[in-house]
Amino acid sequence: MSTSQPPARLRRAFDELGAVTLQNRKYLGSKVRLLDVIERQIVAAAGAVESFFDGFAGTGVVADRMRSHTDCLTLVDTLASNYSINRAFFTSRKANVRIAYVADALRELNELEPAHGYAREHYGGRYFTHDNAGRIDAIRDRIALRMKDGDCTEQEQHVLIASLLLAADKVANTVGQYDAYLKNLGSTTYDENGRHLVDSNVYGPLRLRMPVLQFTAGATVIRADVNEVAGDHEADVAYLDPPYNDRQYVDCYHVLENIALWHKPELRGKTRKFERDALKSRYSRRGTALEAFAQLVGRIRARHIVVSYSNEGLLSVDDLRETLATRGPTTIESTDYAVFGNGAGKSVRRRIVEYLAFCRVDS
Repeated sequence: MSTSQPPARLRRAFDELGAVTLQNRKYLGSKVRLLDVIERQIVAAAGAVESFFDGFAGTGVVADRMRSHTDCLTLVDTLASNYSINRAFFTSRKANVRIAYVADALRELNELEPAHGYAREHYGGRYFTHDNAGRIDAIRDRIALRMKDGDCTEQEQHVLIASLLLAADKVANTVGQYDAYLKNLGSTTYDENGRHLVDSNVYGPLRLRMPVLQFTAGATVIRADVNEVAGDHEADVAYLDPPYNDRQYVDCYHVLENIALWHKPELRGKTRKFERDALKSRYSRRGTALEAFAQLVGRIRARHIVVSYSNEGLLSVDDLRETLATRGPTTIESTDYAVFGNGAGKSVRRRIVEYLAFCRVDS
């Protein structure tokens, strides 16, 4: 399990550039506030966790919490943006990442002048200020050039991309997702009635910070449909946190996905989305969610299956229980907590119920 301290060079880079972690993300369904509950209940149900499979890794925060129990981690996600970030934070090693190189690269990238390119044309004045969109152009093009010229390893490329994605997310003109953007660039953060107009970080310059890399062995990060690869991996605990409503994650994070891939496809509509049907999830469609979940549960190879879900989801508690019971005895715990909906209107809080389902798989 991971207990190591960051190397001295990495600590110096934090002091100079600032540090950025997996928890520095705004993400739908983030489990940051539930990590203590999830960890405690997983350990209570499963006992020793020598290997951990995270089938819908997202931000990676649950797998990161489980590093205190095991270094044998497998993270799966369909999005390239999540893949690059998780590759950076989970698979960096002394053999594939030169700290001095990354720190020097981040310094150089931060000094680049904004460019008039693809991101500025499509995202400037929408998701970012024009200057910050231009910084994305300049930085992402330079990262691609470094890789093309053989100047950096593939792993170092993911570290640089991860830093850019997290920096872009910090200054984005959104409420935490990119299905739409706020329409009030140039305004104050709130109006006199408390209506949210613009995020307070939008006007600051985009700055790359040093990812907090742990340099531990044993993790694997995969970009794939978890239903296709689940049968290829064994674990003590398989943790599943599938999308629970009809909001497609690729719609909500298409901007970060586009920056990560940097294929510069044609974009359409006011929200500047690319063609993404192949990335849409069956779990976010009422007609296919239960079928997809049942298929996945049938393919999992683990002693314990743990599922996070919400009372606002397409599947019912009975769906979860009955499907998991096909593999073994199943119990379901619930946690009631408030989520903060801070959108282009007055901020509101609402109570939701998070379900944690535990299945002890029959041998």
